[in-house]
Amino acid sequence: MLQSVVSSLMACIFAVYAFFIPAAEPPPRHALTQPSDFLKTCGTSIRRENGKGQKIYLRGTNAGGWLVHEEWMCPTDAPDQKTIRDTLESRFGATERDALLNVYRDAYWTEQDFDNCAAMGMTVIRLPFTYMDLTDDAGNFHPGAFDRLDWFIENCAERGIYVILDLHGAYGSQNGKHHSGTINDGRQLFHNEENRALTLRLWEAVAARYKDNPAVAAYDLLNEPEADAGSTGPLQWGYYDELYRAVRAVDPNHIIILEACWNHQALPRPHKYGWVNVVYSYHHYAWNAQSAQDVMNHSAGEIAGIFFAFQGVPVLIGEFTDFHHEEAWRYTLQNYNRMGFHWTTWTYKVTGESTWGLYNHNPARVDIGNDSAETIREKWSKVGTEYATASWVKAVVENYY
Repeated sequence: MLQSVVSSLMACIFAVYAFFIPAAEPPPRHALTQPSDFLKTCGTSIRRENGKGQKIYLRGTNAGGWLVHEEWMCPTDAPDQKTIRDTLESRFGATERDALLNVYRDAYWTEQDFDNCAAMGMTVIRLPFTYMDLTDDAGNFHPGAFDRLDWFIENCAERGIYVILDLHGAYGSQNGKHHSGTINDGRQLFHNEENRALTLRLWEAVAARYKDNPAVAAYDLLNEPEADAGSTGPLQWGYYDELYRAVRAVDPNHIIILEACWNHQALPRPHKYGWVNVVYSYHHYAWNAQSAQDVMNHSAGEIAGIFFAFQGVPVLIGEFTDFHHEEAWRYTLQNYNRMGFHWTTWTYKVTGESTWGLYNHNPARVDIGNDSAETIREKWSKVGTEYATASWVKAVVENYY
């Protein structure tokens, strides 16, 4: 009965949207260096030429595991990024810590990975980073702080791929979860004036750096900012508005992405704060699903929720997976595209044999507290995709870019 109701509901939604969502246009495959490549929103769509040109659908993946280590998907035993940095510094000193992290990052993502993404037909890569990539805990910028981001954006631009800059870990952490880079009680950003101010200044610096760069599609202000409440509400909306206005004072043109945790009523109407040129983002994970049908029902419910919460702005599904259910993957991707959504899978590459990544690899796990610097260097030099294999998810997903 439920399946029949869901199917009927989705059919009605698609019938309505069919009048408004044309077929996706071919993605650009020239270097994204011209002012005409600059993206802005136009109603519920995203268009080139500052919102006045060709409609584009941003569809790709996340560069998860490159700048932000997560123990479950990366070859380390540390619970979070801060533990990695602090432990390596205490054992070997800051210079050797940075050298070891550079070994990992140089190997993990190379020019071949950009080529892989371009060959699949991606138009965007969402790039998670934390404040630790750019500054110390006091907000002082590292020498060459933007080198990694610059390199990533330049390589994407050469291949006609846009980049979403995603602040996955703010000062103090916006959610207290391991994927923010710092595990804590979840109250150390929104309830801490110093960390709020530092995060605001970080975004001002990022916006100043990239304000004229057409290859940057958007600024994703905070990944999953659920704080200690497990959802977004007025606390986050008010801080979003502070960040929005700080970025707009420096960069009036780039798209700003605002994320909801976890339901479709968890973001305000944009006009409430006067937000323009924004995209609303949602992450879809059917954690309690047991079967492919469960996952498809969850997907349909999420899509319907977004439809009925209609905010009048483009929609990005910034993270999602349908686990090991191929039928569900095809169902979800087909329906995201039918709705004209933008989307990025979580994620490009993971350790172990799973359906989280487009690629799987099994490098030796680093024991952060006990492995010698030489051993860590050796293990982290072998985390490249040349040691990985493509998962069946890749073969499915690349049909929908």
